[in-house]
Amino acid sequence: MRRAVPTVVWLIAAVHLAIALAQTAVFPNARSPDERQQVDLVLQVAQGEAWPWPDPGTAFVTEGVEAGYFVPTDRLPGRQYLADRDDVAPRGERPSYADAGGGAPMDEMYNQLIQHPPLYYLLGGGVVSLIPGWADQPLDAVWMVLRWGNALLTAILPILLFLTARRLGLPAPLPVVAAATPLVVPELTHIESSVNNDTLLIVVFAAATYLVARVLTGDLRWRVGAALGAVTSLALLTKGFALLMPAWIVLAYVIAGVRTRRGADAVRGLLVAGAASVPGALWWLRNKVVYGTIQPHGTHTEPPDLTAVYGWSDGGWDWLSRFAERMVTLFFVNDHDSSRSMDASWWMARVALVVVLVGIGAALVRRGIPRPVALVLLFPIPALAGIVARGSWEQFAAFGSTGAAQQGRYLFPGVVGLMVVAVAGAAALAPAWRRWVLPGLLALAVVMHAAFWHDAWTLYWLPADGLAGLGRAIAAVAFWYPLPAVLLGVVLVAGMAAAALLVRWTVRAAAAPVEPLEPVEPERTKEAVA
Repeated sequence: MRRAVPTVVWLIAAVHLAIALAQTAVFPNARSPDERQQVDLVLQVAQGEAWPWPDPGTAFVTEGVEAGYFVPTDRLPGRQYLADRDDVAPRGERPSYADAGGGAPMDEMYNQLIQHPPLYYLLGGGVVSLIPGWADQPLDAVWMVLRWGNALLTAILPILLFLTARRLGLPAPLPVVAAATPLVVPELTHIESSVNNDTLLIVVFAAATYLVARVLTGDLRWRVGAALGAVTSLALLTKGFALLMPAWIVLAYVIAGVRTRRGADAVRGLLVAGAASVPGALWWLRNKVVYGTIQPHGTHTEPPDLTAVYGWSDGGWDWLSRFAERMVTLFFVNDHDSSRSMDASWWMARVALVVVLVGIGAALVRRGIPRPVALVLLFPIPALAGIVARGSWEQFAAFGSTGAAQQGRYLFPGVVGLMVVAVAGAAALAPAWRRWVLPGLLALAVVMHAAFWHDAWTLYWLPADGLAGLGRAIAAVAFWYPLPAVLLGVVLVAGMAAAALLVRWTVRAAAAPVEPLEPVEPERTKEAVA
């Protein structure tokens, strides 16, 4: 991989990882979607209480997980002024899982996440089991180890973006630009910095996108099909959104077979991919056989009654407008207190959306990559949005809720295809102009993060006297952080050094008379040549 990936992409990956690790400190434990329940289920697996996997409606959040966080888990009433709080014990003296009650269930507080397959929680439980006497250690530190594991798991995302764009033959320096696109989505790095099964799904989807790109460019070898089926199986064992992958893979092989006129090779690759995805598919077949439904409800032994009571005339436009707004805002940023304020980060999400849409439009009109290829790569985004919309509408129709299950993060599994196609729109630019795409992207990323982090620091850490107490807020972050503060300092210094080198490379590449990377034609296998 060192030969295939240039140094600048490794710098981008380092900056991306440093941002995610920094966000583990800025956002207190349990301030990510369902993070308390995610950690709780991991700990139950580590204790052996959630394996074999619990039946629907039988798993409760345990009392011990309450020791791992010191900020409310749901909506916040307003600014937290954490720098002014003095009720948190020093690092190393904070309560453990055992101190807070261990595995004793909390009354009537179900852990709904057992509706998901177990792979992510088994992996997390394995990590926790490596910590000696973890149940008697301060739980906020155990929690942070899990957060670091998630950030490290997703560190490969920029590299997979680069390899996908390069495989598709995008002209230089657009593969490098594609690698940097996660920096424009602060909410993505926030999810990567938290304990959430989304992180594993994002990574396996990213790997699948690269393999789909190989198929679309004529690599119909059985080993590619086997790899694609294997990552599909992993995705199916992670989260229900992966159920769209079989249709996506069929679409990719159909398009590849037509474009290369090698239908027999495409059918063979598809059959191999299907066979390799069977282990993951068996989980969902098991659900159908045992519970009578593909995905049982996490908090009920019987599926809840979703009979439609409300219709479009009862607030359908309100539901649709809120759905559209949340899917955009909560894809790029997050308001964290659910106030839905139209602040700087809210507006920057719209700016980023316009940039992405312009890129996609240019790619489709000017054929930065073949149009059928672009549409296959984009397929997960509307498919995921459709799944989310269907679930949200069911909740509205049954209970009148206009805001249920509306999270832009649900689209993150399709982020690689989305960003590669958007970047491909710049292929229509003259080489002299293409060199300025990366500086423009990095400038947009800086503004996005400035707005995002301003909101986060204002909401959580700044004291009552505002920016005048910024030093106290920084000291509070270091005090609250459950791992040694020097470790956080090393991350920040390394991240800033990587960012400085990245900026230096970007400026030199933009000012150079020649392109920094030669365009790479899609690889051709013996089968493709034949």
